[in-house]
Amino acid sequence: MKKALIISGFIVLLVILVLYKIFSGRERTEQENATGIDLAIPVEVVIARDTSVHYQLFTIGTIRANESVEIVSEINRKVINILLKEGSWVNQGQLLFKLDDADILAKINKLEIEVNLAKANEARQKKLLEKGGVSQETYDEILNHLNTLQAEIEVLKVDLTKTEIRAPFSGKIGLRSISEGALVNPGLILASLQDISRVKIDFAIPERYANDIRAGATVLFTTDYATEPFHAVVEAVEPAVDMKTRTIQIRALSDNRDGKLVAGTSAKVSLDLKEINASLFLPTSAIVPSIKGYIVFVAKTGKADIRAIKTGIRNKESVQILEGLLPGDTVITTNLLRMKKDAPLRILKVN
Repeated sequence: MKKALIISGFIVLLVILVLYKIFSGRERTEQENATGIDLAIPVEVVIARDTSVHYQLFTIGTIRANESVEIVSEINRKVINILLKEGSWVNQGQLLFKLDDADILAKINKLEIEVNLAKANEARQKKLLEKGGVSQETYDEILNHLNTLQAEIEVLKVDLTKTEIRAPFSGKIGLRSISEGALVNPGLILASLQDISRVKIDFAIPERYANDIRAGATVLFTTDYATEPFHAVVEAVEPAVDMKTRTIQIRALSDNRDGKLVAGTSAKVSLDLKEINASLFLPTSAIVPSIKGYIVFVAKTGKADIRAIKTGIRNKESVQILEGLLPGDTVITTNLLRMKKDAPLRILKVN
């Protein structure tokens, strides 16, 4: 009986405490509404100061061979000999494929015999011309016939060189697509050849950075299949902006004598553009997009103020402020979703 009375008393006390909190809360809220006082928003702020920032740009590029070509035939011929080893290094001018040339050689031999006869005939007619034994017209016809035969031989010799397919430059040969005895046509790809002793890194940067990069600049890049970073030197910058993407194409060269870089793969490129001195930079978390651009909230006399700003370059953590702020302004960096003009503030931390 005594135990039941203790429990009942405890419950009554608990109910009284709950009712006290409810009524006291209502009373405090009514007092705040009556006086127009709002609870201050807790925020963290940063002081805008002139500073220097080392600026980098990150983009994605493509690794390409320094030189690349598809080996094809210029004429219709049968392959009689393949003198390459797939995946091997070949030197400039090295014979890769030999095509059938028997009929061309036979024609050249036939014409050379005719040329010898035509030369002898031309020599006789020349002597007769000097003595007045033949007319100039007759001699000219014989000489023209000799020259025509010699020209036909030169044409056949050009065709003969086309039966020997050689490497246009030194590089690594790929996989061949034909076998000996195959009949090849003009344009049919026989194999590919790539010079990968050096590789090209092609990438693009936004047009706003057009004046920040020049030929000779060093870039750093990484790949998904290699752990170490690689260096490249900018070789050329496209002189015009791509109208569709509003970007500028850049090409850099990197040494690849060890063969670690693979043509056709992607590269994550990092450019050290410049160091910005004596300029206002804010954390990216302080910048709020708006219809007309960007704004920031500034703490002024314990309340929030709105400032429209103009931004400049960016890096991973900071944004350059060109207009709208002065050194010494206190910029709010947290609780921005709750922020509005003249909202009361309680500053928790100054970063």
